[in-house]
Amino acid sequence: TFTGHVLLIPNHQLLLALAATLTGYLILPFYDKLALIHSGIRLPWRRIAKASFLGFAFSHNITPSLLVGGTIRYRIYSTYGISGFNVTKVVGFCAVTLWLGFMALGGVVFAGTTVRLPEETYWPLQNLQILGWIFLLLCITYLILCRNIRATIAFRGKIFQLPTLPVAAAQLIVPSLDLIASSLILYLLLPPIPELTYPMFLAIYLIGFMGGIISQVPGGLGVIETILVLMLSPFIDAAQILSAVLVYRLYYFIAPLLVAAVLLAIHEIRQRRKAARDT
Repeated sequence: TFTGHVLLIPNHQLLLALAATLTGYLILPFYDKLALIHSGIRLPWRRIAKASFLGFAFSHNITPSLLVGGTIRYRIYSTYGISGFNVTKVVGFCAVTLWLGFMALGGVVFAGTTVRLPEETYWPLQNLQILGWIFLLLCITYLILCRNIRATIAFRGKIFQLPTLPVAAAQLIVPSLDLIASSLILYLLLPPIPELTYPMFLAIYLIGFMGGIISQVPGGLGVIETILVLMLSPFIDAAQILSAVLVYRLYYFIAPLLVAAVLLAIHEIRQRRKAARDT
């Protein structure tokens, strides 16, 4: 049964997946750190980590993720004296960084993979190797622009500028590490299959991740599961796949959301008490 497959996951696999989850959430604050560096804002690391964790924990589970993550970040960063405009820049920068990192990692993985999209996905470009080279070309172009041009964009009286080359390079690295960590959570929960190598699984995971983001369904719920079952079914029974995904969602989505809800409640209570003392 489905429940039986969950209970059959060995303890050492559960612990390794938990370690990958913690590693992934330790990487997430670097999104905000890069955004703040680009905006010329300095904050203590613990404050950045708090805003980042709360923002990501909620946006991972609730759509529209940009609006949800932005609202949570504003609640936190505004108490540290950061303006609404700068919070908007941070949120936008984090979103762009995620896609840049996805293209960087996806470019490397897809360009060297033999995995093909199933016809049921109805994706117009079935050859992932071509998509991988397109992604890599876009990433290289972005780095060249940041290195040689540093272009500025004016919008409603506000100036936006491309980041420096070191920050741009970090924009490719940080999300790549984030996606590797999150993919490892699920990979470590699956039964060991010699034919399913990690690079092959990573390609499949990135396809599911992309489908989840494009669908705008909270956490890609149902979308990721469908893609994984379609593409992993030659290797693993569907019940085993879904049981692993259930634990993956518990680790990476549900548990952090519950912790974040408690931390946000504590933050709001403290802010209200502080406001009451100041009046």
